[in-house]
Amino acid sequence: MMNKKRFMAILAAGVLTATSFNPAMIKAESVSAEEAGMAVPADAAGMSVPADATGAAVSADEAGAAVSADEAGVAVSADEAGVVVSGDDSETAVFSEDGTPVKKTVKAADINMKVQDSYDFPFLGLKAVLPEELKKQIENSDMLMITEEEWNDDMTGFKYAFFHWNKLTEEQKNEDVNLLGTGYEDWLKSIERVGTLGVYSKDVIDDLDSITGCNEHKELGTSEDGNYKYYLSINKDAESDLTDEIEKIETTITEMTAFDPNKSVFDMPAENANPDAENVGAFETTDIDGNAYTEKVFSDYDLTLVNCFTTWCSPCVNEMPDLDKLYQEMKEKGVGVVGMVIDSVGEDGTTDEDIVKKAQILKEKTGVTYPLLIPDAGNMNGRISGLSSFPESFFVDKDGNIVGDPIMGSRSLEDWKAAVEDALENIKAGE
Repeated sequence: MMNKKRFMAILAAGVLTATSFNPAMIKAESVSAEEAGMAVPADAAGMSVPADATGAAVSADEAGAAVSADEAGVAVSADEAGVVVSGDDSETAVFSEDGTPVKKTVKAADINMKVQDSYDFPFLGLKAVLPEELKKQIENSDMLMITEEEWNDDMTGFKYAFFHWNKLTEEQKNEDVNLLGTGYEDWLKSIERVGTLGVYSKDVIDDLDSITGCNEHKELGTSEDGNYKYYLSINKDAESDLTDEIEKIETTITEMTAFDPNKSVFDMPAENANPDAENVGAFETTDIDGNAYTEKVFSDYDLTLVNCFTTWCSPCVNEMPDLDKLYQEMKEKGVGVVGMVIDSVGEDGTTDEDIVKKAQILKEKTGVTYPLLIPDAGNMNGRISGLSSFPESFFVDKDGNIVGDPIMGSRSLEDWKAAVEDALENIKAGE
């Protein structure tokens, strides 16, 4: 289970992903995505949500905008822009396909991980192939497959990470799992744990029974640095035909990829990601209207705020009018704003024209006058590659150098002004 402080940090790091989401993270005392001014996509939450969970118009109050929807002009329908927020004012827990929390419950079967021919987890140094019968059980939701991970307190590594398999009865498959408070944790205790496959730091080995919910553990090997051990565990009290399938899992221990605090340990490392890039580099791209842009977009201003957003992110959309006000008020002081429409480019590197059209509608509805760019092939020297929580913003000087720390989440106009003034002072101090 994660406390509020850690959930805030994980939201900021953007590690809620398809394989890592654990509903137990979001408890009654945990912060919501809206509280953090962040949004994560549905596949980042690992959830499927009924179609009727979407369709509401954006409300500035719901999304935490500093202005009303009428003032901001952001009452954009879901059909137009795919940005939806819940009308429920109570704390929420499940993310819809627009990235906004909309539901407190989910069907048990919908939590199940997707079946694959094989699984490869570079951050864990682990590959796994499931037996055919186990894959069928997962596909039929007879067996529930979920992941769990626990990071070190300083978030420089992980204590343990594992898959766990659980038996579901027909009744349990259709249960509404309450994701608030201790609902998920209580429900998880009510279903039968069958087995786990995981990686554990040496200092938690004595606690395997309590961590895994299993009582028999087979050591598979040790990480190259000697800091972690790999175990396949089963619950001896579970049905033998189920535990037999767990024991048939084929595993390969590989070299661990260095821990990345921006990702879940079950994620794949982002290709060409360079979160520590010092310069955006040379690039060529276009804005959503087809106008050509290069790195020279930054040369006209002493400082430019680069705002990375997606069309499904309600906090992103609702702060756009404030970002334009910032631009209008401070451009004479040498401050520019550039929006990067991150979801306008698919995983295959091609432009998604449907998303571009949504971005054009958002531009019209919000009235922004600063450029909204499509990411270039190099993702600004890798700086905007692999982002998974939004909005994320950073500053660039007139020479393309990235200055200061990134800013996670949305901000009010006054907060943005203060951040800009600080960045300008830092630039002057460094001259």
